[in-house]
This record gives sequence, structure tokens and C-alpha cells, in this order.
Amino acid sequence: MTTMLSESASHLFTAEFKQLSALVQKRIEVEWDYHQRSKDTGIGLPELLVYADKFGQMLKVVYRYSLLKAFQEEANWYATTFSARGSGHLLFAALLESWIVAIEGVIKPPECNELAAPLQQLHQELPEIIAQNADSIRELNAGPVSPLVACLLRGDISGARDIVSGLVDQGRSLDRLIIDLILPAMAEVGLRWELHTVEIYQEHLATEAVRSLLVWIAEMKQDVQPSPPTALISCVPGDEHDLVPLALWAYLEVRGWSARNLGKSLPADQIARAVADLDPDTLFLVQTLLSQLDDALKTIDLVHTLCGDCQIVVGGRGAEAAREILENANAIVVNNFDEACRISERKG
Repeated sequence: MTTMLSESASHLFTAEFKQLSALVQKRIEVEWDYHQRSKDTGIGLPELLVYADKFGQMLKVVYRYSLLKAFQEEANWYATTFSARGSGHLLFAALLESWIVAIEGVIKPPECNELAAPLQQLHQELPEIIAQNADSIRELNAGPVSPLVACLLRGDISGARDIVSGLVDQGRSLDRLIIDLILPAMAEVGLRWELHTVEIYQEHLATEAVRSLLVWIAEMKQDVQPSPPTALISCVPGDEHDLVPLALWAYLEVRGWSARNLGKSLPADQIARAVADLDPDTLFLVQTLLSQLDDALKTIDLVHTLCGDCQIVVGGRGAEAAREILENANAIVVNNFDEACRISERKG
């Protein structure tokens, strides 16, 4: 697969996106009438249509910035999420086919061939991806659940606190506990949800338990710097994964920072206004999905316009996939909390 896409192909996809998306939605609805599979997968038609729209938004970013290498990893996440649900891989195949058919029906060659090629390759690789996912599910189910994850899935906040307190008594620092214990537990819960090995209610219990645990850990901090570095933390607009910003807030707090967390769903102009009013040393942005790249870039541009001296640090799976583009926009892309903190503390 080529790693570059012609400008004309990218332009046509963006220009025709509304029509393409409507065709995809219509085709999926028609296919659903003939092949209902919600009983086998737990995925209903409304949820499938949302997935199809998000997949299209991701394609728009991939094509606009020629991020075809990043597309493979992002698309594998969709394939994993679907294939873990019984015969859900059939629904994902239908989603791919719908985008291929729409592209080939609306856009003429040679551009349609460029745009459809990565989707067709993914479609061909689905059997192998499904087999790999089956192995991952078996390994996950065969392995033991960590004590903390077991507490989280039951919503047992008291039990989770006892585990953390015991490790603190053994001399473990709060910041390392967030990195070495809490974040891996969050990742395990997320993976178990992604691979459909826990119930939805268990994921909700775990999420709320983690929120409580992180706030409790932050309140345990003892060291306060005389002139602490200041931080503002936010999801990029449209990102609903607000546990990572909360975990970063707790991590910075126990390291002696003065941090504020804006959470999720704040528009770019409000994030920029918050930076202008609160004047933090560093703005930390979390970008989970590649499809949120344009929102991240808009936020970065607005912040630089209003507050030129504020350092912007971006992390998350979606940020790593678009590292070069974000760095060209004068943002720093990091892989983990430790790296984010080191860079910011070095600046101070």
C-alpha cells in the first residue's frame, strides 16, 4: 500500500463526504433489514450507524493528511471491537463494504481506486485479524484478573483503597502507584470491554470506582512545592475518554503541581479562553482517536493565538499516530505521563 494519497483524491473525499456518508448509512440500513445480527453481536442498528459515521470521520483525517500507516492500527481497533462480539466481524465487513461501494459509486477513477485500496486490503485481512483476536480473547480469559481490577469490576471502592493503602505502607510513592498500578488496571478494564469479556455494567462500575480512587489518591499528597508548576488538562473537543485526563491530574497533583482538569467535551474556543484566563505553564491535551486530529489542531492554533507562550503537550493513541503533524503545529507529543512531566518540569 502506498503511504501517500494524491491531493485530488483527498479533496474529492472531503468534498463528497456528506453524500458518501449518507449512502453508507442507507446501505447499512438496507443490509440490516435482510441480515439482522444484533442477537449474535449485541450491536444494534443505531450503534452500528454511529460506528460507521466515526469510521468515516477517521477516513477523512487519514486521507487529508495521508496517514495511511496510522490507518492500519486505527482500523484494527474497529476490527477487534467488532470481531470480539460473536459474529460481529460480519457487521464490520458490511461497514467496510458500504464505504467501498459508496466511494466507487460517487468518485470516479483513478481517485476512487486510491481511496478504496486501503479499505479493500483491510477487508482481505479480516480473517487473519479475527483469528488473532480469538487468540487474544482466549489468553485474556485464561489469565488471572489482578486484585485491583477485580475490585474495580465489582465497584468495590473500599477494597481498591485497601490495596493502594497497603502499597503506600510498603513505601510505594503515589505517583508510581498511578503509573504502575492504576493506569494498567484502567487499560485492562478497557481491553476486557473491547474484547467483550466483561459486561457493560461492570465497565461502568469500574469507571466510577477509578474516578473515586484517583481523587482519593490526589488528596493524599504531602509534598507541596513553594512555587509549583501549573497545568491545565483537557480532552480535545469531541473526546469522551475523560479518565486519562483525570489520572494525569492526580499524577501531577501528587508530584507537587498545581493542576486543573477541564475534563471532556469542551469546545476549542473555551479551552483557549481557559488558558488565557488561568495562564498555566503547560496545557496538556488528550487525543484518543485519530479522527479528532482536526479538533486538536484547531485547539492548538487558538491557544497559540491567544497565549503564545503556553507550552502545549499532547498525548494519547490518536496523538501518537499524528505525531509529525502535531509537532509541525508547535505542540509536543509524548508517549506517557512520565515523559510529559519531565518535559514540562525541565521547562520550568
